[in-house]
Amino acid sequence: MSLDIVPCRMASPGGPMSEGHEAMSLDIVPVPDGILACLDTRRKRCMRIRRREKKERRGRGFLVAAVLVLALLLAGVIVVTLFQIREVEVTGNSYYTGQEIQDRVITDRYCTNSLYLYLKYKYFDTEDIPFVDKIEVSLQGPGKVKIRVYEKSIVGYVAYMGSNFYFDQDGVVVECSSEVKEGVPCISGLKFQSLALYQKLAVEDDSIFDRILTITQLVKKYELTPDRIEFGSDLSLTLYFDQVRVALGNSGSLEEKVGRLYDLYPDLEGRSGVFHMENYTEDSKFISFEQDK
Repeated sequence: MSLDIVPCRMASPGGPMSEGHEAMSLDIVPVPDGILACLDTRRKRCMRIRRREKKERRGRGFLVAAVLVLALLLAGVIVVTLFQIREVEVTGNSYYTGQEIQDRVITDRYCTNSLYLYLKYKYFDTEDIPFVDKIEVSLQGPGKVKIRVYEKSIVGYVAYMGSNFYFDQDGVVVECSSEVKEGVPCISGLKFQSLALYQKLAVEDDSIFDRILTITQLVKKYELTPDRIEFGSDLSLTLYFDQVRVALGNSGSLEEKVGRLYDLYPDLEGRSGVFHMENYTEDSKFISFEQDK
C-alpha cells in the first residue's frame, strides 16, 4: 500500500479559527497497491507502443530511401545503356571529314552518351575548332545524334606567286588553290609579312579584316559581284567591275553607298571610268563619274 498526502484546514493554535484566517494541515490517504500496479503497467505499455512506432517510422524511412536509391540506379543504367551513341550524322562540313568532326566532338567516354553530348553542346562552353564558327548537336533518337557544323565563311582571297590563298573572317588562310572560286572576291592592296596555309595573314593592322568582312557581306547582300576589292594605303575602298571602278573612300556610310550602287549598277554596263562615291551620304547624295580617256 502507498500513502497519498491530502491537504485539510486546521484552526490556528491561539484559538478558534476566525473568518479569513485558515491554516492548512496534511492528511495522509493510503492508495491501494493494485491501482499503482495498474498505472505502472499502462505507463510501460505506452512506452513500448512509442518505441514500436518509432522503429516502424525509422523502418519506413529506410525503405523509402532504399527505393529511391534503387530508382536512381535503375534510371542511371537506362540512361547509360539506352542513350549510348550508335550512329552519328555530320552535316555542313567541308574543311574536315565527318570522322575528323566526330573525333573532335566525341572526346571522352562521357561524350559517347547522346544525352550528355547534347546537354554539353547546348548549355556549356566547348573547345574551339579551327575554321569552325559553331557546332550544334541534336538528338535524332536515343542512340543517334546529328552534328551540324557551321564553318567560318571564306570572305576573300589574295593572289600570290601564282596561287590563290583563301582566308576566313579572322584572316586565317584556309585553302590554297590555283582555281578561282565563284562568288569569292579577290582582295588586293593588303600588305602582309608572311603567308602560309592555316596561318593568319600577318598584316600591320588586324582591324582591316573587320572592314573586309563588312564590305564582302554588303556586296553579297546586294547581289553585287565585283571582280576585285582594293584597299588603298589609307584603307580606302575601290570596287572593280570590268572597266568600271567604284571609289567608296575610307569614311563611313558603307551600307548607304553599296545600296545606292545597287540602284546604279545597270548603268555601269559599257562604261569605262570611275564612279566617285567617297562623299556620298544619305544627306548629300553626291556622286560623280570620271570617264577614262
